[in-house]
Amino acid sequence: MKYKKSITSIISVIISIACLYFFYKEVDSFSIFFKQIQSAKYLYILIAIILLCFTVFIRSLRWNILLGGDKKLYTLFKIQMIGYFGNNILPFRTGEVLKSFLLGEKEDISKSYALSTIIIERFLDMLMLLFFAMVCIFISPISKIGETPLYYLLIVILGTIGLFILLFIIISKVFGKVKFIQNFMDKLVLAYKNLSFAQFIHVNLYGISIWLIYWINVELIFEAFNVSVDLYQSLIILIVASVINSIPSLPGAVGTFHLGVGTTIAALNIIDNGSVESFTTILHLYGYISLTFIGLYYFIADKTIGIRQIGKIRKD
Repeated sequence: MKYKKSITSIISVIISIACLYFFYKEVDSFSIFFKQIQSAKYLYILIAIILLCFTVFIRSLRWNILLGGDKKLYTLFKIQMIGYFGNNILPFRTGEVLKSFLLGEKEDISKSYALSTIIIERFLDMLMLLFFAMVCIFISPISKIGETPLYYLLIVILGTIGLFILLFIIISKVFGKVKFIQNFMDKLVLAYKNLSFAQFIHVNLYGISIWLIYWINVELIFEAFNVSVDLYQSLIILIVASVINSIPSLPGAVGTFHLGVGTTIAALNIIDNGSVESFTTILHLYGYISLTFIGLYYFIADKTIGIRQIGKIRKD
């Protein structure tokens, strides 16, 4: 198992480094590149960061519904932020496991149940991505991104959802008799069954709100670079960026995000080629830096969760 993880990590690093190389080798002058970043309107970027943090609050509201509706929202907000911190610095989306561990210890609930609600959250995100991909195809006047048909995005998302469901079925059938797996599957089914129809509607409305804000944020980053884009163009970029997160790479989709989004922007001919790299860099960094540092702050400084909580468990 450790050998396979090592191989996966090495492959991820190679992919990310290769993507970063091919992305930044297009920069003709790094002095111009940094001037473009310095000249961006950072008020728009600040607004985008505030809105991004607000989406974490909405995620906390949604997560609270999945958990039964009796948890403190600020606690869930802090754990969500710590999860982003973990995902952005650790491989294999370890932040999700860290979230379930911290919540289990803080609220004295089953860590398997906490993790099952997180998996349901991720599945809901994939459904929202599918929904917005269909909206994109409906509103877009173009049928291709460069030479790539737009509906390929829909196929990739549907394929990802299909693999998610297939993996669930395989694990339950092949490893269902393993006590830990059986317990986890039972908790996952229980978390799903506990959702009423009204709650299901609410969590999806929260999901739509989250993705609408993501869409607005892409528009705001374009505004920061004095670039006017059509709504369908910013939505295409959001969907591409989200799909890229499923590709093995360094934490935070470093490299794969840059090359994938940069190539998409160039194919859509939204901004001149000399500005693609600076724009894409900021589009990645505004969320990566803000969520990582806020999550790091809560992980280190908070007295009730994070590293202090882990320290207390070790002492006990």
